[in-house]
Amino acid sequence: GTPAARALFSQGEAAAKVGKPAEAAAAFRKAIESDPDFVDAHQRFIESTRRAQMPGSRTPTLPQLQTLYERWARQHPKRAAYRWALGFLTHDPARADVFFNDALRIDPAFARAHVMLAKNADLRGDWVAQRQHLKAAVESNPDDPQYLMRYAHAHKRSDPKRFRELALSVVDKFPDSPSAAEALYQLASESSNPERRMYFERLRASYPADKFGYASLAMSDFYAELTTPSEALAVAKDMAKWLPASKTWAQRVVHQETMARAQALIAEGKFIEALDVVQTTQRPSGSHGATWVLLKAEAGTGAGQFDQVYAALVESVAAAPDARVDAALVKCGTALKKSSQEMNADIWRIRDAKAVPAPPFELTGDKEGKPVQLADYRGRVVLLAFWFPG
Repeated sequence: GTPAARALFSQGEAAAKVGKPAEAAAAFRKAIESDPDFVDAHQRFIESTRRAQMPGSRTPTLPQLQTLYERWARQHPKRAAYRWALGFLTHDPARADVFFNDALRIDPAFARAHVMLAKNADLRGDWVAQRQHLKAAVESNPDDPQYLMRYAHAHKRSDPKRFRELALSVVDKFPDSPSAAEALYQLASESSNPERRMYFERLRASYPADKFGYASLAMSDFYAELTTPSEALAVAKDMAKWLPASKTWAQRVVHQETMARAQALIAEGKFIEALDVVQTTQRPSGSHGATWVLLKAEAGTGAGQFDQVYAALVESVAAAPDARVDAALVKCGTALKKSSQEMNADIWRIRDAKAVPAPPFELTGDKEGKPVQLADYRGRVVLLAFWFPG
């Protein structure tokens, strides 16, 4: 887009961010009037208009938008963006592909049409065509990192080595772009430690979470995997600095400071003090809850509270099995002369005591529209699946 169109586009994004889709749509339309070839403005104009007029629909259809773009396409038959927009408005992939191919006939270098054709090929399971279209998008726009990142991602399952090469090239060629942060995040997702941690640390060092969305996602994953309180605390402090309005990260700082303090007291042999410190904070969620239980168990063991430690470990395993807590339970139970059968019985005693029947429900079945209820499947093996197209 031209500088003037981009300024109007930014106004639209600002309005959308604060929940004013009608104002956003008006700004995006002005951006289109300023630069009719600005495809991002077309996409956001359509999305914002849909959100303003049909906020509750996942697949909204607005005849006035269709009519508007049909008129624009007739008035400007040499502008690919209008044919692309007609495809974007169409919910049927096969019909949409006709418009996207029309856009490419007008402008063979129109990368966004290749991207949408790739998306629809993916829905059909035609991954060869998907990669071909994404490759064409990259070749048409070699200076745009988002297309190279999409092309890399398309190789994630079929050719992991090629995926890594392409993803790293995104970081090398466009180091300051959001796509570089996305590439590092995707590389981390396909790696195991220590390489996985290296990607997380690189994101943490060079991509502040308040400016890069994928860095924020990465730090949430990184934090969840850290089992040493001091390391988790360092990440939590960074996130609290980048996202000062986040109550979640502020609370995580408190949790990790408390656990780091307890760990230090345990190292000093001050077990009663450590136990008091741990018990001043609520058990954290996720893997850090297991760390909290283990610190409590270590402090309790040092204080000679073996029965209480065993009870706490059994309760934790019964609620949420964790390899570290499982091992601690076996060690503690063995010290108390308990057999594995006795420990397992103690775990299931708690689970059975807390178990409640699933609430009954009735839904419309997918065959003949007959109602089905949970009781219909009692005693049967059932495969549950969820799928939403596009």
